[in-house]
Amino acid sequence: MAKYLLIFVFLFSGLGAGYAQAISMQQDSTLNNLVLANGTITCKTGEAGKINKTGKGKQSIILIAGFGFGEAELRPLITHLEDNYTLYTITPAGFASTPPPSIPDSSVKYSELTWTRGIVKSILQLIQTEKLIKPCIIAHFVIATQAALILESDYPDKIGKVIIISGSPYRYYASQQNGLWTDWEHEYKLSPAQRENLVEKYWAPEWFKTITKKTWDENMWTPEDYCSDKNTGEAIFNSSAAVPVQVMIRYILEWMAYDPGENYKRITTPTLLLIPDFKNIFTVADSADTATCKKANAKQYLNYFHQQSWQDVMSSGNPAFHFQKISNTGIFMWLDNPEQTFQSIDAFLNKQHKKSE
Repeated sequence: MAKYLLIFVFLFSGLGAGYAQAISMQQDSTLNNLVLANGTITCKTGEAGKINKTGKGKQSIILIAGFGFGEAELRPLITHLEDNYTLYTITPAGFASTPPPSIPDSSVKYSELTWTRGIVKSILQLIQTEKLIKPCIIAHFVIATQAALILESDYPDKIGKVIIISGSPYRYYASQQNGLWTDWEHEYKLSPAQRENLVEKYWAPEWFKTITKKTWDENMWTPEDYCSDKNTGEAIFNSSAAVPVQVMIRYILEWMAYDPGENYKRITTPTLLLIPDFKNIFTVADSADTATCKKANAKQYLNYFHQQSWQDVMSSGNPAFHFQKISNTGIFMWLDNPEQTFQSIDAFLNKQHKKSE
């Protein structure tokens, strides 16, 4: 059970002795993952880790790499788009061997999204410098999703369309069942203040501050979550695992403290949500496995982080949002089903939306 506590069990009180012992084995009290390692070279907050410009099309696209990734993992998507568009690929600061921003002062709360808003700032600066007119934003996976949602809620005049691929708008929490927070079917709703408090009081100081690198890696999205091809999935996993854990933790705590719910109804930017179905994973998961992340129940985080967490958007009735589930796909859906993924992207980019254009 301890193997997948990080990613899908909501534990912050009432731990039994067995769970407490299991968690203690995953911690090292000498660690402080809430600060960068000594000697880390940093960049200014608001600077991108890397920006790569390709293509010569009239319409511009800004492509944001997701949690732990950079240009290399997006290459098939870039190759598909750069023939018809001018493409700016953003590697967020700290990912793919780029310098991270400095850690803000301890008085700055994670809910202020210092690093995530730094990505937004770098994009706004890019739009200004390159004199881009209503570029499309394509955001992949978490962190990039949050940057895209901030852009379209706070700066709708700067962008034309948004495509979110395999994203998760916020950290979904299960409700309590038989004394454990494992009732995924019923979401444990938190106010923004409660979400912020949980991160500040529990997740940051009590869990992430002292977890070991081994614990982190064992509890992250797994290779098969990313791609059905084993070797490709492992290569993607290794790319993410190469990012310093302190960098990953800062970004994930901001994701966990973020709640965009109040913004859904006022978003007017045409937005396409491409949602993976994880069919291959749910089909092959071993229901008899009770010890590892391959256990069928353990994979529920995929459903609720990347599918059900969009339910509030769907329920908002906002016509700006368009939803499409891409069959037989994981988080890197263009690797599992490139034909349907690219067709959906192309159709949306070419579609006219009268309210915004």
